[in-house]
Amino acid sequence: MIALPDHPDAAAVVAKAGPTTRRVDHPSGRPWLIGHWNPIDLRVGSAGAAASVAVFGFCSATPEKLSGIAARAGDVTALDDLPLAGSFHLLATVDGVSRIQGSLSGLRRVFHASVGGVTVASTRADVLAALTGAGIDRSRLVMRFLLSEIPLHTMNAPLWQGIRAVDEDSCLLLFPDGRCRIRRRWEPPVDDLPLTEAAGALRVALADAVQARLDTGLTVTADLSGGLDSTTLCFLASRGGRPLTAVTQLAMDIGDDDPLWADLAAEQLPNLRRIKVPRGTLPAHYSDVLDRFPPAEEPFPGVEDRPMYRALAAKAAAAGSQVHLTGDGGDETLMGGASGVFELLPTRPLTALRRLRAYRALEHWRWRDIAKYALERRDDYPAWLAKRAEGIVASPLDDEGASNLVQLPPWATEEAVGLARNLLREEAEKTRQHGHNWTAHHTIWGIRLCASLVRAATPLYAMAGIRVTSPYLDDAVIQACMSARAHERRTPWRYKPLLVEAMRGIVPERCLARSTKAEGSNVEHDGLRANADRLAALCDESRLGALGLIDPARLREICTGFQFRLFTPYAISITFSCERWLRDLEPVTADSEAKSGSAS
Repeated sequence: MIALPDHPDAAAVVAKAGPTTRRVDHPSGRPWLIGHWNPIDLRVGSAGAAASVAVFGFCSATPEKLSGIAARAGDVTALDDLPLAGSFHLLATVDGVSRIQGSLSGLRRVFHASVGGVTVASTRADVLAALTGAGIDRSRLVMRFLLSEIPLHTMNAPLWQGIRAVDEDSCLLLFPDGRCRIRRRWEPPVDDLPLTEAAGALRVALADAVQARLDTGLTVTADLSGGLDSTTLCFLASRGGRPLTAVTQLAMDIGDDDPLWADLAAEQLPNLRRIKVPRGTLPAHYSDVLDRFPPAEEPFPGVEDRPMYRALAAKAAAAGSQVHLTGDGGDETLMGGASGVFELLPTRPLTALRRLRAYRALEHWRWRDIAKYALERRDDYPAWLAKRAEGIVASPLDDEGASNLVQLPPWATEEAVGLARNLLREEAEKTRQHGHNWTAHHTIWGIRLCASLVRAATPLYAMAGIRVTSPYLDDAVIQACMSARAHERRTPWRYKPLLVEAMRGIVPERCLARSTKAEGSNVEHDGLRANADRLAALCDESRLGALGLIDPARLREICTGFQFRLFTPYAISITFSCERWLRDLEPVTADSEAKSGSAS
C-alpha cells in the first residue's frame, strides 16, 4: 500500500506507480491510499469532508467506530493511544494532514521517500525503491550478516539508497505542501507492575488480540507445537466450543518433547481438528536455496527454513485456512531479552546476587562475563555502539561469551568490515536507547528481530492464500508484558511466569506446568550437510562477492569442508539469505529461468 499527501502532485505519483486495483481518496478528492489489497483487510471511517481514519490489517475497530474516532479527531496527533486490539497499520487524514504508522514490533512497518518532490509513504520499502529507481545500499546490506549483538537501530534499515524507515515507536506525518515529519508516539512503560497485576493486563490483551482475528469471519487455524505460547493461543481461539484446526509438527530432534505436550493440550481442546506433520515429510533445510522466488522486500532471515514454511503453509491451506495463528514472539515479549537482574544490583543487591548465582548455574555463565556485562551497562546504547564500532572484526565464529563483539563472519572482506565500522560510527552519533534501561532496550531488540522473521514469512503464506499472524507481537500485548517487573517476568526458577498467571482458568493447569523448550540444531546441521553442493553452487558468481562484501572461495571452503564452529550455521544462514535475495532481484531471463528449473 502507498499513502499519499493531500497534494496536487499526488496524481503524478499515482500515474508513475502504474496499474493498481484499489484506491481510497482524501476528503478533498485527491488520491490518499493506492495499491493491491483484499477489501476485507482495509476498514475506513469518515467524518464528513474533514477527516478519515483507516486500519489496514487485523483490528477490532468497525467502520462505524472508525467514523466516531474521525469525528473526534481535532488533528492527526490526537490518535496516539487508541484502544484498538490487533496488528494493523493506522492511517488518518485530518484537515489535509496525513498520518501513517505501523506496529511497535516492526511486523507492520512504514517507509518514506521523495518522489517528484513529494514525500510518499508505503508499507513496503521495495515499492518505494521501484518508484524512485533506488539502488542497493552496500553498507546497509553488510548489516544483514552481522553476528551476535546486532545493533538495534541498523538491523531493519531499508536496503535501498534514499529510502527511509519510520521508527516503530513513531508515526509519519505528511503535510499538504509535500513535506513530512516524524513524530514519537510511544515510550516503553516503566516496568514496575507486580506480576499478578501485569498478568491481568496480559490476559485481556491476548484475548482481545485473538478475538480481533476471529472477528474477521475468515477461517482461522493455529500452530499447536506443544509450546506454551501456541497452546495458549489455541485455547483462546477455541473458547466457547469454537471449532479449530491446529497444525502440529512432530519431533524434529531426538530430545524434542513438543509433541507430547501438544497431545496433552489436544485432549483438553473441544472441537479440535489436528493436522500432524511428521518431520520426515518436510523438505530438508536449504533444499530450495537454488530456486528462484519472486523479488522480496528484504532477505529472508533464516533461508534454510523456507522449504518448511512453504510446506506447512500448504498443509494449512489444504485445511481451508485463511488466517493462521503462530506463537512467534512469545519468548521475546513474555521474558524479554535480558533478565533484569543487573538493574536490581544498585537497589536490591542481595536479591540480585541470589539470581545471578542461579543464572550462572542455569546458563553456564562465567563470573568474568557477568562482570563485563555489568560494566557495559554503565554506558547508554549510543556509547556502547560507538565502542563496538571500533572493535568490529571478521570472527572465527567460536566465541559465545556474555560480552561478544559486533562481528562479521570470517568470509567477510576487509572492505565489508570497513563499511560496517563507518556505518556504525554514524549510527552511534544519532541513535538513542529504547526504554529507561538496558533490559527494556534488549527486550525491544528481541521483539523486533523476531518480527522481522514473521514479516519475511508472510509472503510465503500469502502465496498459499493465508494471512499468517502472531498475536504476541501486537502493541497491546507488548505494552502489558513490558509493564511487568523484569525480574519477575523472567526468573531462573519458573518458566514464563507472566503467561502462566495470565492464563489460569483458560489453559489447563497440566499444560501450564511445562518448563522445557525444544530445539532442533541437529536438523539444521543435517540440512547443511545434505545440501552442501547447493550452497557451494551459490558461491559461483556470488553477487555478494561481486559487491566486494565476501570472499566466495572462503565461504565455499567452510561449507564444503564442514568447518562448523559455534556460530557457523547461523552465519551461513544469514549470508546465503542475502545472496539469495540479490539473485531474486535480478530481472528474469530465459537463461535464469532454465537454470532455476534444472535446479528444482
